[in-house]
Amino acid sequence: MKLLIPFLLVSLNSYPCFSMDLAKYGTELAALGVSESVMAPVAVPDATTLQRSGTDEEVMSLQAEALADPAKFIDEHTPEEVDMAFEFQRTRFQVTDPIRIEKAIVRLTVDLTRQRLVVKSPTLNKEFKISSGLLPDHGTPGSGKCYSPDTMETMHYSSLYNNAPMPHTVFFNGNIAVHATSAANEALLGQPASHGCVRLSRVDAKTIFSLVSDNGKSNTAICVQGVTPRK
Repeated sequence: MKLLIPFLLVSLNSYPCFSMDLAKYGTELAALGVSESVMAPVAVPDATTLQRSGTDEEVMSLQAEALADPAKFIDEHTPEEVDMAFEFQRTRFQVTDPIRIEKAIVRLTVDLTRQRLVVKSPTLNKEFKISSGLLPDHGTPGSGKCYSPDTMETMHYSSLYNNAPMPHTVFFNGNIAVHATSAANEALLGQPASHGCVRLSRVDAKTIFSLVSDNGKSNTAICVQGVTPRK
């Protein structure tokens, strides 16, 4: 079984929490290192196809759940579970070309050790306090890797956490995102406190969202580094 990128994009686009402008996104494929040919329509596999590819009960269970509601599944599961269910490698959004990373107009570095987001761009060079994922169960993944932003939403509601509002959300690694925290949790910035996402103050999240929007996702690199401190 191989659920290709077009199926994922179509599924995501049909779900409000993961809406995309596919026409616009297609223009960014070259910068993301993806051939436009992968956007060709493909048939959605049926349950029989999924079950034949499963090698253990966990994978088969995840695949069945993903088939029932792909967009909801992606929203509610970890990147690793999405990989298992869809046999989808997130390297589509991972940036491995050091030249592209170096030349990114906007470079966002999530420093897990210092709990800071370091921003480098022609118009803004600054550090912001963050709250990354809280260990041991919710650490922010991807340290040592860089990503291109995925979907962006002015207001996202998490179906995983009781429709919790996530203002100015920039997804970059599966269901991991940079977004604003609640007013009540702004006092926690500077220490791990999230379920995996990178939280910012409401003002700072809006600034980052606007910076990425203005310069384009294909001109942005989000890099994760360091080790999350334990509280």
